[in-house]
Amino acid sequence: MQKFKYGLLIWNSVNEDDESGNYFWNGKPPVEYDRDGVPIDDDGMQCLPIESPVHPSWQANNNQLEYNDFLEFEIPSIDSTREWFDDNFLIVSDKQCKKYIIRWIRNNRKSLPGFVKMTQGVTSLVEMMDRVWPQDEHK
Repeated sequence: MQKFKYGLLIWNSVNEDDESGNYFWNGKPPVEYDRDGVPIDDDGMQCLPIESPVHPSWQANNNQLEYNDFLEFEIPSIDSTREWFDDNFLIVSDKQCKKYIIRWIRNNRKSLPGFVKMTQGVTSLVEMMDRVWPQDEHK
């Protein structure tokens, strides 16, 4: 059976002999990918919860947000972002969490001045991360 992948996730489905993946999905098994590249089942339903930071339409809820001094608005915290991965027995680095938070900022706060401050004149994702989390610059 084909292993479906999205980001750092590799699906394992119920009643599947090959458990070489890292994400255990208990719904209907994926059969193909949708237009966003997310695995879907034979009913066309995505096999990835929207609560996942990996999901392209991830929406953090209010208790996951913390104020960022540089951006001057609230963003998902690194710890709250990591929580979904921990709950699914996945190992994720701070850098990977920051990548998903940057994507969340791009998708949800693009119209705010802090977004421009974050992106103006940068040439890499690492530079953006250093601006948003300067205290972590040398980790």
